[in-house]
Amino acid sequence: MSSARKTVSKRQATNATGSESGGGGGSGATPIVATSQVSRFHTETLTTLSNDIDLKDVNISIGQRTLLAGANLRLFRGVHYGLVGQNGVGKSTLLKVLGYKLLAGFPSNVRVLYVEQLEGADMARPVVSVVMDADRAAARARRELKLVQGALEGDDPAEVANIMREVKMDRLKDDLEAADKIALERSGARGADARKKLIEQERRMAEAKAANDEPLSKQEITRASAEAQELLTELFASMDLYGEEAAEAKARSILKGLRFPPAWQDRPLGELSGGWRIRVALASALHIEPDILLLDEPTNHLDLPAIIWLQDYLYQLSDTTIVTVSHDRAFLNAIADEIVVFKNQTLTYHTGNFDEYLENTEEKRKYKEKMAEALDRKKAAAEKAVQVSMSQARKAGDDKKMSQAASKQRKLERMGMEVNEKGHRFKLNRDRAGFFLSTRDDVDVEKAEQAPTWSIPDPTPLRQAGAIIEVDNVSLGYGRKQPLLVEDVTLNIDQNARIAIVGANGSGKTTLVKALVGDLAPLKGKITRHLTAKIGYFTQHHVDELHQYPVETSALSLLLERDPEHREQECFAHLGKYGIKGSIALQPLRSLSGGQMVRVAFALSTFGSSPHLLILDEPTNHLDYLTTEALIMALKEFAGAVVIVSHDQFFVSEVAEQVYAVRKKKFELLEGGMEEYVKICRKGRTR
Repeated sequence: MSSARKTVSKRQATNATGSESGGGGGSGATPIVATSQVSRFHTETLTTLSNDIDLKDVNISIGQRTLLAGANLRLFRGVHYGLVGQNGVGKSTLLKVLGYKLLAGFPSNVRVLYVEQLEGADMARPVVSVVMDADRAAARARRELKLVQGALEGDDPAEVANIMREVKMDRLKDDLEAADKIALERSGARGADARKKLIEQERRMAEAKAANDEPLSKQEITRASAEAQELLTELFASMDLYGEEAAEAKARSILKGLRFPPAWQDRPLGELSGGWRIRVALASALHIEPDILLLDEPTNHLDLPAIIWLQDYLYQLSDTTIVTVSHDRAFLNAIADEIVVFKNQTLTYHTGNFDEYLENTEEKRKYKEKMAEALDRKKAAAEKAVQVSMSQARKAGDDKKMSQAASKQRKLERMGMEVNEKGHRFKLNRDRAGFFLSTRDDVDVEKAEQAPTWSIPDPTPLRQAGAIIEVDNVSLGYGRKQPLLVEDVTLNIDQNARIAIVGANGSGKTTLVKALVGDLAPLKGKITRHLTAKIGYFTQHHVDELHQYPVETSALSLLLERDPEHREQECFAHLGKYGIKGSIALQPLRSLSGGQMVRVAFALSTFGSSPHLLILDEPTNHLDYLTTEALIMALKEFAGAVVIVSHDQFFVSEVAEQVYAVRKKKFELLEGGMEEYVKICRKGRTR
């Protein structure tokens, strides 16, 4: 609009603060400031008839650090987006801004759900109930139905009146909470009107509390039965939408797809580990089916069968807009219609899945490189021709030739892009409207994104030949009275091995790895380890442990504390091998992004002397695709042996030369590698 202006709205939420730093500072308590361009006729809590989002000039910052500047946020109904960008760029923060509706101009009628918002549930409630109660309107309708129906069946008019008081009070609390939220968000005349409504709602609440403190009157008791019957009819009608049996069946179906054992679905939420609670949060999000669903690394802690189920389920949500942050390339390829690239404080949109985005971007870059080279040659030839013409004109004193040379010089200055961004022939009046310092732009060749440099130090050569670990007919479990997890495992890990171990969660992969590193003794069989070989072990628990250190602890101070004999410069150099450079090495660990924490954990696991065997359990969790590629290259160049446990199809396919699966208590070599395991999982999904 012609009267467009920027409305700056600073909103702070206790659970929506910046935690994804990665190189810019900002602690977990730093508030997020999110603004967008709106007109004077536009309200910050606009209600629209469409679920499409198209906001201009979006700016997001955490403290002094700017994440987005002048970006265009575009989310269309039913489109499934993959949001990608390097670790620490601000992807999780953007999802929080959208999920908590911190962005000025974001439509209030669009239901947005960020999975993290489901945390804080009652730990004593059964898992299936937590998933069902995620839809608050449905949960309230079911609870009110039970209360009112129970009171009417009790045939006690006074009890019916008390229940009606309770129901009315709960509804007033919900209305007050909604009015308070709207009053906080709106400004100007609409803000003043919202605050008047809030004051009126507060008055009603105060009157209701005062009335409830008084004893029940005969009129209220008589009136309550008729009101309860009316409410019961209304609630029965709503059960067509919020029926408990249908809701429970849907919740159990989702939990089953996420590999929840039937018995676990009725267990209290507090008895589950962190990974399983993440699945509950994900199940709650899928149960609600909002207008916009925001998923932040949904495949972390999921095994491949669950990942395949999830991508198939998301594909069915054709009316739901989905924004997914994921570093699992195969998952993004399966679910994304468009890729949104978060880079250089802006958002760019690319039609197609992740591999198509990479392919198209590389083709476009190479095309522009050729165009730039051709333009440079053309300019060089033109400059030479102008110089020759000028020289000849001066020698001859010919003004006409001098004028021709000047004309060629002006033509040279007009050289630049010959086609626009859409590939059409360049037209000055269409493609160069406004004021510019030149007639045409030079060809802008965007540099190819470079993976961060990782360098895993090579181990000192072993004097004795032979395998690093030999596993002979081993069976594993936790006590002879407990059932075995894995039986009759035979494995030889030589000094140059590249082995992957795959399988569903709970199948025994981690148990096997613990046996390999010596943390668990076999119940049957024998494990022989090389006498002088050093074994390095990386697991996500090592990343979690970094959060337990004091607030001021940095990556550098942690290494110096681990081995005080090393000089500070040596510690800096070691961290630099994993991309933890400069000021990042000095930042508090808690201000680092998930991917940067993984790098610090890797640096710790190889600090001192490099291992002859690296055993990595889910190493790609939280790593962006460029860092994953850096890890792949580092492992390929590493002179020692590597054993990985991973559900990342791309990572396993690139690193492993042998793929073993743990299935039905057996340990078997898959001749077809990761592709064969994917087929096995899909076959099990269709049964």
